[in-house]
Amino acid sequence: MDILIVDDDQDVRRVFTRSLERAGYMVTAVENGLAAFAELQRHQYRAIVCDVHMPFLEGRTFYDELLKDYPQMAQRVLFATGWTEHDEVGPFLKQTGRPVLRKPVDLKELVTTVRGVAERGS
Repeated sequence: MDILIVDDDQDVRRVFTRSLERAGYMVTAVENGLAAFAELQRHQYRAIVCDVHMPFLEGRTFYDELLKDYPQMAQRVLFATGWTEHDEVGPFLKQTGRPVLRKPVDLKELVTTVRGVAERGS
């Protein structure tokens, strides 16, 4: 199963990729929402792990555009962020109804949550 990681932090991408590959997933990792859209034009993913604060196209805008352009893929997003309590981010995350992992992410929880999204699409 293919997983897309969207995070501007290279170390986070590397750690998430390694953990998910050990769990048997094929992983593509990109640094922002623009790069993620380029990937989505070529390939469908079972789950998308997305940061919120990134340059070029941040997570909130990425998700909103995903709802318009790839609504079926919006149901495969889970967010990983350290900004869950921020005044603007917290309400957005709650409104999406998508799973949220708080950074620093427990890697077992990452794999479990990705598995749930990949298998159920929610």
